[in-house]
Amino acid sequence: MRTARLLTIGLLLLALSPAPNAQMTSVGRISGTVRDSSGAVIPGATITVINVATNLKRTTTTDEDGFYTVTNLPIGTYLVTAEQRGFKRAAQSDNVLTADARLTVDLTLEPGDLSETVEVSAATGETVNMASGEVARVIDSQQVQNLALNGRNYIQLLSLIPGVALITDDQLELSTSLATNQQSINGNRGQMNNLTVDGGFNLQSGSNASQINNVGIDFIQEVKIQTANFSAEYGRNAGAQINVVTKSGTNEFHGSAFEFLRNDKLDARNFFAPIRPPLRYNDFGYSLGGPIVKNRFFFFGGQEWKKIRRLSNPVVRTVPTLAELNGDFSYRLRGPDGIVGTADDGFLRDPSKSGSCGLVNGQPVRTACFPGNIIPASRITADGRAIASVYRTMIGLATSYIDAPVGNNITFQQPNPLDFREDILRLDYRFNERHSIYGRYIHDNNDLIDPFGTFINSQLPTIPSHRLRPGTSLQVSHTWIIRPTLINEGKATGAWVSQRIPPASEYWKRETYGFTFQQLFTGGGPYENSIPDTSITGFASFNGAARSLVSPTTDITFSDTLTWVHGNHTVKTGLVIIRNRIDQNGRTTYAGQVSFSTSGNPRTTGNALADALLGNFRTYSEASADPVGFFRFTQIESFVTDNWRVHRRFSTEFGLRYQFGTPIYTQANNLTNFDPTRYDPSQAVTVLANGTIDLSRGGNRYNGLVRAGDGVPSSELGRVPNATSPEVQAVPAGAPRGLYKGHHYFMPRASFSYAPFADNRTAIRGGFGIYYDRIEGNLIFPSLNNPPFVKSAQYENGNLSNITGGTTAAAPFADIFAVDPNLATPYTMNYSLSVQRELPYGFFAEAAYVGNLGRHLIRQPDINQPSFETLASNAALPSNQRASINALRPYKGYSAIRMRLSDATSNYHAMQLYAAKRKGGLLITLSYTWSKVLTDASGFNDNPEDPFNRRFNYGPATFDRRHIFVATYTYKIKGFAQAPTLLKALFNGYEISGITRLQSGQYFTVTGNTSIGNRRADCLGGPALVPDGERGPANWINRAAFAPAPDTRRGTCGVGTVLGPGWQTWDFSIRKRVALNERFRLQLQADIFNAFNRANFRDVETNLNSSAFGQLTAAGPARNIQFGMKLTF
Repeated sequence: MRTARLLTIGLLLLALSPAPNAQMTSVGRISGTVRDSSGAVIPGATITVINVATNLKRTTTTDEDGFYTVTNLPIGTYLVTAEQRGFKRAAQSDNVLTADARLTVDLTLEPGDLSETVEVSAATGETVNMASGEVARVIDSQQVQNLALNGRNYIQLLSLIPGVALITDDQLELSTSLATNQQSINGNRGQMNNLTVDGGFNLQSGSNASQINNVGIDFIQEVKIQTANFSAEYGRNAGAQINVVTKSGTNEFHGSAFEFLRNDKLDARNFFAPIRPPLRYNDFGYSLGGPIVKNRFFFFGGQEWKKIRRLSNPVVRTVPTLAELNGDFSYRLRGPDGIVGTADDGFLRDPSKSGSCGLVNGQPVRTACFPGNIIPASRITADGRAIASVYRTMIGLATSYIDAPVGNNITFQQPNPLDFREDILRLDYRFNERHSIYGRYIHDNNDLIDPFGTFINSQLPTIPSHRLRPGTSLQVSHTWIIRPTLINEGKATGAWVSQRIPPASEYWKRETYGFTFQQLFTGGGPYENSIPDTSITGFASFNGAARSLVSPTTDITFSDTLTWVHGNHTVKTGLVIIRNRIDQNGRTTYAGQVSFSTSGNPRTTGNALADALLGNFRTYSEASADPVGFFRFTQIESFVTDNWRVHRRFSTEFGLRYQFGTPIYTQANNLTNFDPTRYDPSQAVTVLANGTIDLSRGGNRYNGLVRAGDGVPSSELGRVPNATSPEVQAVPAGAPRGLYKGHHYFMPRASFSYAPFADNRTAIRGGFGIYYDRIEGNLIFPSLNNPPFVKSAQYENGNLSNITGGTTAAAPFADIFAVDPNLATPYTMNYSLSVQRELPYGFFAEAAYVGNLGRHLIRQPDINQPSFETLASNAALPSNQRASINALRPYKGYSAIRMRLSDATSNYHAMQLYAAKRKGGLLITLSYTWSKVLTDASGFNDNPEDPFNRRFNYGPATFDRRHIFVATYTYKIKGFAQAPTLLKALFNGYEISGITRLQSGQYFTVTGNTSIGNRRADCLGGPALVPDGERGPANWINRAAFAPAPDTRRGTCGVGTVLGPGWQTWDFSIRKRVALNERFRLQLQADIFNAFNRANFRDVETNLNSSAFGQLTAAGPARNIQFGMKLTF
């Protein structure tokens, strides 16, 4: 709260000074040339531009070439006039200026009296960009309001333009999750885009993939999406720039009240769902805007609420039978004759007995078996009964359950409600013709129940989480017109998210089920009475609350931009300062983590669940604490750009952007990193063939680890567990505070626009630019849990009733998360060449080639993976002679070391076609993308099969969609305006709109289990897919075309050898507008999403060893219907 108060005071003080502007602007410019009727330029003409909604006036004069430019104009509709003695006054109305638009308005003066005016109306629809080569689209307020948007989420608008591939088609899910990374734009990863609201940063920087504010579509004036070759004015992220411009008040009062609702009775059932889940969806609110003082002071505000009561998508798992939970395994272990109690039954060993339990010389011997394969109730421990109680409780929550020892025998569709509220207020004030200011406030309250735990993803709903995510954005902007050709624009934005995700039920508590085992540490975290994270081979695992997340975030951005118009040059220069803080916990397993497995456990029964009932664990581990990282970073950026109108038909834009960002670090320096250059083989510990460490032979347990900075500052000692322990002091300090060094980056940008014909209705445009990314905080967050700041106790082959009675596992450190000390910042090189043309009847068309090269992209391989040759040699040995994988690893004393490396690349090439008609009764946009994106790492967390050979991992990205077609259309039904009253009331005022989307499928990789692990399969030749006539959800991949690879070599199949199913959706909306009187209008509407109820399949089972190989396993949303009503004035 103290931070929020200080930020508020700072922003208000900033409003009184010529302060900063954010990276994405919400203003534009108008320029042009004034000529006489003979075509000669007219210098010295007076130009006046007037915003027709607010009566804002700006004046300038034409230069010696008859050219003028008026910059920093708020978006809106403008009247542009030109005056000169001896000529009639010329005026052009209906000039629509969008965010960052460079609108060209050429005027012709006719000889005559100045008191006469010759007025023309600007052409309706899109016009060619004569100022630069940027690739961008604007979704105007008409499209925002008229299209059927599922979930009423503006993020869906991104998919309407060329170059955008959707990763998911569940738009309602995107609305509730606030995710922004479910689309790839021009071949970039989803988290590389920069989202802003009125130019202010609108992303949670921990992931770069979640919004701070999900602005309601009734509060949006327009959305501008810049996908390539944008100006050096824009930065922070390497992908697209997406700016939402909020509405502002005008000289007329305008407002609305609305409600939209859904009910499952109108919906269809998902292809894989056993039931049609209940749904109640209510989205309602209002907006109001107008003048406080006409021509000077305006306001706009509104509120929106979303209340969703629904069930989650179907989740299918495998759980025990009720008999097994009571200790009866006789049916599961029945023999081939299918009869319980005969000689061919399986064996359930009693670990308390000596003797044989199994086949001896081919004959069954049951001396040491449980009689009848049933564990007596008296032998089931208290913790075993608790584990059984967990499964019984979960079975009671199931949508369907098959009480039989078969796979996938339980389905869950759990309550997944959302309560959302948004408040918005914007004030615009014009002091005089030189100074103006605006302030804007948005507050979202997002309250979501996730039945499987947000970011925990438990296989069973033992940890429903309550995602409380209030997000606030406060922005102040000031414009100072020093003189008509010199303007200072300023903006400051503070955005913060107070995210916390506590448990939402009692299912996570030990006492709910009766767990009694004694934990090893006390005071580990706020949920230390949680059940342990538990895995049982063959059955669904479950989780407790220890890994619940707390991550409040604050982002403050200051910038200042100066615009200077000098002749044919418009020069901009600016400075941006960003300060970010995230306080996030490590989410360790301080409540315990236990696994039950028959492999390597001398006390096993031969069945992992039976082991659990007896309490005989394979491994148990527990962390001593849940550390908190007080993460911070500061980033400084600056730019200069020159838009040069070389000729009335040729313009260029050259710019350079500079960026220096300190890597995100913790104030307490409570991080360690593994640095391969610090690993000394001579100090390595001895790892035995069974994978444990022989401590008697010495060695440095922390070999290769290094602490961040110069140690924990004295002021932070109270906030860091184990900060002064001998183990921590044994690790040398000296790593960069952010684990890698910051760098200075320069990003050149260049583009051009050339009109080959005198009518300026055709433009050939192109450009090139370099764009550096801001690395997400997830790069470093996991390093909080590295040893030795967090102690971890590990035991093997013990019993939960006496954990320390098991073998102390002097095991290698597990799951080390590391960052390459020489990490480089990812960047893209973007280039394009396009042709735009204005066509008759309001049509506009563009054809473009767009290329995008990604360099220094981040991946996360296991650098401690043994070589394939080592693994193959080990697999060739008899099973009793094979060494544990930890004994074979190059860095002894560690298991997996997942290191963030910046050596991945990508390349994207696309033909992008676009056409639009924004005039008349039929409004349409059409976009088609034919593209390919290849990479050796599709995501930030990619852990490839071969970490040492990037070429082996090269292929289609997981977000590669070769063909994408999207059409939007709006048709206003006319012909009844003059009809008799009854016919007019019934049939006039209708409007039909829709979105049609066709997208080809994802590329999948076929794998197979081998003794070396799950690896890429062999391709045997022949088609990868089942023939068209036979292909279906149960039979998609041709099994005969693949086989598991032998242990002696890598598989022959490449990445992405199987093409998954494509998507096709048709969304329709029908609206009727009724004029209640001259000011008030009522709109009734019905929206149908996936109108033809097509099953859009998503996922394919690609593991050859799975019984479901080749089957489609998930589908997108079925048809659903929404009704709405809106009152406007």
